[in-house]
Amino acid sequence: MAVGVFDLFSIGIGPSSSHTVGPMRAAAVFAEELKSSGQLASVASLRVDLYGSLAATGHGHGTMTAILLGLEGFHPELILPEEVEERLAAIAETGTLQLAGSVPLPYGVKDMVLRPLTILPRHTNGMTFTVSDAGGEVLHSATFFSVGGGFIVREGEEDAALKELDESKKELPLPFRTAAELLGRCQSKGLSIGEIMFVNERASRSEEEIREGLLHIYSVMEGCVETSLKREGLLPGGLKVRRRAPDWHERLLKESRDHDPGYREATGTRSTGRNG
Repeated sequence: MAVGVFDLFSIGIGPSSSHTVGPMRAAAVFAEELKSSGQLASVASLRVDLYGSLAATGHGHGTMTAILLGLEGFHPELILPEEVEERLAAIAETGTLQLAGSVPLPYGVKDMVLRPLTILPRHTNGMTFTVSDAGGEVLHSATFFSVGGGFIVREGEEDAALKELDESKKELPLPFRTAAELLGRCQSKGLSIGEIMFVNERASRSEEEIREGLLHIYSVMEGCVETSLKREGLLPGGLKVRRRAPDWHERLLKESRDHDPGYREATGTRSTGRNG
């Protein structure tokens, strides 16, 4: 199956799919590999190198804190907001990371090696994870690229990933590679874009799974909106951006007390988004 609805609308912590979700996912994969190798108990030190754009803008995009959570074994689509705050507060207070959820290591954001002027050959969003034993011998090392949309690719597997994506597109009932091809499919089949996507999703999931998955995404979006309307102060990260959602909501209510500003007046359907 090619890139589908549940790939594009992935659930994860913000603010960026390429700078937050992708790095967290890569760190979680690394932690799982280390745990599966049976070498986790021998780890004495950890090194994280961030390259290019990840290093240059990582503080503002929450890259470093997302990686810490991933190294503890958390996945972006599964971690709960309260877990994010709890674990980051604990790491900041103790200076200790629970690698793969079980091995305590003295490590934090300040220990990451930032190389903003070094661009790895295959992508600007590169990161390398390395763990060593007490004698300094490297136990496991891996380099990943966060290529956008929360997708990650391991160094050396870029060509294979592209080939797999191309092959998966051939398996779709109604494949397309560009927006023009998608519109052409709509015209020739007499279907909407949503209907085209639904047909393609059916190639890998049942109708019930698709509808349940979409409703889950909708509920998470709703939860984000409701939470954002109640929270004040500053957004996480080093940019000190003020949360604006409560103020905007209050201003809209003052403009019209007759309807909920969360609803679009013309259609009566709910409008959702990620407001800080």
